[in-house]
Amino acid sequence: MDPIRGRVIKGVKWTTLGTMGVAACSLLRLSILARFLDKTDFGLMALTLFILGIINLFMDMGLTSAIFHKQDISKNEYSSLYWINLIFGVLVFGIIFFVSPFIASFYNEPLLAQLIIIMALAVLAAALGGQFKTIEHKKLNFKIIAVVELTSAIFSLGIAIVLAIYGYGIYALIFSALFQYAAPNLFFWLRGVFLNPVRFHFKLSEAVPFLKIGIYEVGSQFVNYFNRDLDIIVIGKLFSTELLGGYSLAKQLVFKPAQIINPIITKIANPLLAKFQTDIYLLKKNYLKLINIISSLNFFVYLGIIIFAPIIVTILYGSKYDSIVGLVRILSLYMYLRSLGNPIGSLVIATGRTNLSFYWNLFSMAIMAIFVFLGSLVSIQAVAWAVTIGFLFLFVPNWWFLVKKMTGASLKEFLLAIIPKLYLDEIKQMIFKK
Repeated sequence: MDPIRGRVIKGVKWTTLGTMGVAACSLLRLSILARFLDKTDFGLMALTLFILGIINLFMDMGLTSAIFHKQDISKNEYSSLYWINLIFGVLVFGIIFFVSPFIASFYNEPLLAQLIIIMALAVLAAALGGQFKTIEHKKLNFKIIAVVELTSAIFSLGIAIVLAIYGYGIYALIFSALFQYAAPNLFFWLRGVFLNPVRFHFKLSEAVPFLKIGIYEVGSQFVNYFNRDLDIIVIGKLFSTELLGGYSLAKQLVFKPAQIINPIITKIANPLLAKFQTDIYLLKKNYLKLINIISSLNFFVYLGIIIFAPIIVTILYGSKYDSIVGLVRILSLYMYLRSLGNPIGSLVIATGRTNLSFYWNLFSMAIMAIFVFLGSLVSIQAVAWAVTIGFLFLFVPNWWFLVKKMTGASLKEFLLAIIPKLYLDEIKQMIFKK
């Protein structure tokens, strides 16, 4: 067997185990805390995680994507990248500390400032260990990544349950989430220090080629993040925190399947597609295969959620959250459409065309802002429909501007790749492969 193929198959198995385990722990934590906390707490958590998400985008300045793209990196280059990333992480934490009161004031939620600062501690952990984790990922060492992330998720679940039982309220959410974010990075930092320590070496000129790729990647992810969570921003400002909490619970529920399925595929695809960056035929072939797998898996999952939404909501959150069933159904359609665009990140990393992704995300954010604004004039349900229709509107332009330019795939090839199909033979082969 081809050595790369063998490592990919093992990677899929371990990534599947780790991702499903982490998602199960996260969903169980959400389900348990829904019995202890109210919608306002989940609304505050949604705002806190939104801010933390923005912070994380800037954390490595897009260097993760640059490291995946460049195939031969020297020890000195790794060291220069590490120190610039660490210094930047400390600066980011300092900025968060001083601006968090202004963010809390904007949303008229005084407690939000404290919650943001607590969660921002994860920034320091990411600055210490993020690059070491990326190196393990690039080497296709998926087993250790899966084990560490799953272990952290299990402990995070335990922390959430204990704190909730003892009446810590929203802090049960905050500290459990902080542990799950920070623990893996701290582990890979300690592992890296002993097994592959960085040198006390820094040369800006060595980091510049990576930063040129990374700056567009950061800009692209930043704009895309606002694009993805425009609904949270608008609802948090124009509607009550309680309504935001209900919307956030619905959105988290429909995000879970994609958070299980897509990372399993893309974690393998990021380093794999990068190996085909000089062969446009193989790049197109593997990208279209990637799209078809993701479409097939997500289609049947989200169809099931739409059909059984009332039962799923009652089981996970309890009968007091029956009002979000409609949102769950609408956002399931949105999330299926969005999942089809997720693999574009792997393609961008493979080709190094981060500039295209940045310009596209600027355009799509402008379009989505119009849809979300119009929806917000009506109701929360209208906002959910707005993001869904907006994403559908951008579907063909997304192919023309990104997929066609990077792979040469025609619209017909792209549309055929999206049609779901069963992979029973492939699944059996992977499960029973010795």
